[in-house]
Amino acid sequence: MSELFLRQQFPIFYQQNDGSPWLYFDNGATTQKPQSVIDTISCFYSKQNANVHRASHRVSADTTNAFEQVRKEVAALINASSEKEIIWTKGTTESINLLASVLAKGHVESGDEIVLSALEHHANIVPWQQIANELGLRIKVIPVNKDGVLQVANIKSLITNKTALVAVSHVSNALGNINPISHIIAHAKKHGALTLIDGAQAIAHLPVDVQALDCDFYVFSGHKMFGPTGIGVLYGRQVLLDGLPPYQSGGEMIEKVSFSGTTFQGLPFKFEAGTPNIAGVLGLGAAVSFLKAHQSSIHEQEQALYTALVTGLRSISGIRLWGDLENSVCVQSFTVDGINNQDLGLLLNEHNIAVRVGHHCAMPLMEALSIVGTVRVSLSGYNTLPEIHHFIDVLQGIVSSLRPETINASQDLASAAVVKSITPQNEALNDKAFDFDTMPLALSIRQAKGWDETYRQIMLAGKQLHKLLPEDHIGQYEVMGCESQVWLKCVVRDNHLILAAHSPSKIVRGLLAIIFEPLARLTVRQIKQFSLHDYLHALGLGKHVSQSRGNGLQAVIEQIQQQVHSH
Repeated sequence: MSELFLRQQFPIFYQQNDGSPWLYFDNGATTQKPQSVIDTISCFYSKQNANVHRASHRVSADTTNAFEQVRKEVAALINASSEKEIIWTKGTTESINLLASVLAKGHVESGDEIVLSALEHHANIVPWQQIANELGLRIKVIPVNKDGVLQVANIKSLITNKTALVAVSHVSNALGNINPISHIIAHAKKHGALTLIDGAQAIAHLPVDVQALDCDFYVFSGHKMFGPTGIGVLYGRQVLLDGLPPYQSGGEMIEKVSFSGTTFQGLPFKFEAGTPNIAGVLGLGAAVSFLKAHQSSIHEQEQALYTALVTGLRSISGIRLWGDLENSVCVQSFTVDGINNQDLGLLLNEHNIAVRVGHHCAMPLMEALSIVGTVRVSLSGYNTLPEIHHFIDVLQGIVSSLRPETINASQDLASAAVVKSITPQNEALNDKAFDFDTMPLALSIRQAKGWDETYRQIMLAGKQLHKLLPEDHIGQYEVMGCESQVWLKCVVRDNHLILAAHSPSKIVRGLLAIIFEPLARLTVRQIKQFSLHDYLHALGLGKHVSQSRGNGLQAVIEQIQQQVHSH
């Protein structure tokens, strides 16, 4: 099967009408949907919409049969011994929360230990922390080495007779490592510990056989395996699920309600309260069929893509590749010496290339690696080798443009004023309050031709920022809610507004300098009225600032406004 045939099954790649190709390299966050999944969901709502397990009429009966057939197909996909072991949830996160909640009700006790790994997604950390705090449990962590690979030799000392549960990911969402879960599960079994495998990042890339793995629980989400959002799977061994209490109450999980006592349905319905996500389940069924039909082709294509990606990335000077490059799905995280990840992500977006930048909901991992985050490229079988080659070429150009020696302040930009006498006048703030001709940073942005020149001017503007001293890069001055770290010191002294700030991102430093420029010229009343949204759009920067980055800049403005208001 050609890569083009596989790609043709996904209509989103043929709906981009802006004249430039869209490179979607964020499949670890969610995969795109084949036409068969889209058609299945549409058909349900347009032709067979009825509740399941609730009525005797034909449409309900047909829908119920189709709904339960998907349960059998999912059981077959992962080789569960019975469809009763397949529980529908909203996704991996809810599956883990469900287990944490029900295990806390009598199945773990004070003094027990839970073993996690340093690679885990927050969704496989925080629920266990919650019950550990409530019940007096101890959490132990399998560490990683300097590259982010699990140090499995440590499990002999970490997994003991005190271990109640071992919860680890099959594949690292942040790095792509395929973890040695069979070895971990086997060791846990020796000590009588339960095992939970987070398969969210594995299910679309690897064959999964829960009986061969001998895990107790396995969880994953539909939207990361070509299915719809809002549907997930909790697999659990039947004997264990039978012994656990319900998670929520109501709907199909009820057998009989009486004020003298209520009884519950058996598996799998005991854990499925309320009307389920019927369209999601049917869509997941279509995704399972798609995955099974094309699994070998997808795997072959992904291997070729990953090899090309790693080879291309290694050709870029100063790049650092994270994770296990010899034992990985088609996901690669990297950093580049001296260049901020957020800047890379933003400029790649301007080239219509979608990657994920940040900590990837794996803050403890980033702390263990002594980094704040990475750029993550996560591929799927519908990506192509020409896309990889284009991405490497673009990335190489961006890295060159962001090198410190390529950004100089030789252009004729006057230093932006950062200190201004402010007096409580009553002027209204309007368009005439800004004379852009007398504001060199604003003028350079308004006169820039094209997005590349705009970003060059933004980064040049960052050199005009009144920099916060390194010793002030502390929590007291950190602005929460920013996409990239920002520290701000705002002081009103003798009717003067003094602003100093810092961010690791060149682009954010430039944006800060650009928005500080007008603030230094405004009265107290005008600062209180200042609209960041209006100002960015007046400069033509609105379309270049993502919502998350805009929210971060707005948090800076609000902090300044609060400081001014207090004076």
